[in-house]
Amino acid sequence: MSVLSPDRRQLMLALGAGLLAPRLQAAPVVAVPFYGAQVMLAMQRRHAWLPAARQWRVAAQGLAQQLEQGCTGAARAPARQAWIRTMQAWTRASAVSTGALLQRRSSRSIDFQPTRPRLIEQAIAQLREQPAPLRAPDAARLERTGSPARGLPALEWLLWSREAPTDAAACAWAAGLAQELAREAAAIEADWLAQEARDAESETDEEDLRTRFAEFVNQWLGAIELLRWAEIERPWRAGRDDKTGWPRQTSGTTASAWQARWEAIRTLTLSPTPAPAPGEGLVPMALYLRSLGLMPLSDRLDAVTRQADAALHGLQPTAPAARLQAATRALARLKGLVENEVAAALQVNIGFSDADGD
Repeated sequence: MSVLSPDRRQLMLALGAGLLAPRLQAAPVVAVPFYGAQVMLAMQRRHAWLPAARQWRVAAQGLAQQLEQGCTGAARAPARQAWIRTMQAWTRASAVSTGALLQRRSSRSIDFQPTRPRLIEQAIAQLREQPAPLRAPDAARLERTGSPARGLPALEWLLWSREAPTDAAACAWAAGLAQELAREAAAIEADWLAQEARDAESETDEEDLRTRFAEFVNQWLGAIELLRWAEIERPWRAGRDDKTGWPRQTSGTTASAWQARWEAIRTLTLSPTPAPAPGEGLVPMALYLRSLGLMPLSDRLDAVTRQADAALHGLQPTAPAARLQAATRALARLKGLVENEVAAALQVNIGFSDADGD
């Protein structure tokens, strides 16, 4: 019985999993190596998800350590800076929520928006009633409280809002929230490492590969739409000036959050130069398409991504309406290309994304 070469085996696996369009069965000669869906996903994990999870975990641990020293007076400014670093790291790590992030539904506990100040105040009031000494809430107590009073948005309100309480109980609640962020970040990193170990030890399951690839494409598309609609166009069109408006409005870090999310999307989309050897670098979607011989589609994806990059560069919520509209239109073009051409070429059905909804 003949033995397939590694490249040939990956090609047959991709074809069997329905990851290549039928016209690719007679694959043309291409200018870059053939990566395969398995290599693409593995390199995403190694060069995107794991580093991002590690950076998020380090930032969240730093925030927890900072808030152990308090959240008012001289401790307030460094606590705010630690929150900003954690928010940026989380946004990059979760921009395309796939794998461990999706399985654990981390966004609900980490980033429930909008936060509910009334529930936060109720939780802090209950904390004041506990016997001395005052301690940060543990995981069980936080879980009973519910997501609307937890996570990054709750911490943002506590650290920036003039209406937020500033006593010892409020700082203890903030410290407990930061400790929860650090625990979740460590769990996500551990789950990604466990997936890496499982993939190294066992043969690839065709159905699992198909599912994971389709999940990524859907979540990647959902990330583009979340940035376009939920974070830019909807609040801009609503003209709101309250907590339900721009993301990270309370802390004044809207533009920073936009850029962190876009950087993660762009990294997973735009072709790198030069193309890495299989197993040695990140394989963004445009490069993956190129490796399959879909040169014109890859070129269009690169071009539309660069147009969106230019439109989003330095974008602020205070920008003129024409500038904000240009950014949303550029993202809409990118979304349309992914949804109508890229997904079709890869034979991936587009369904409900974790980035959809409110």
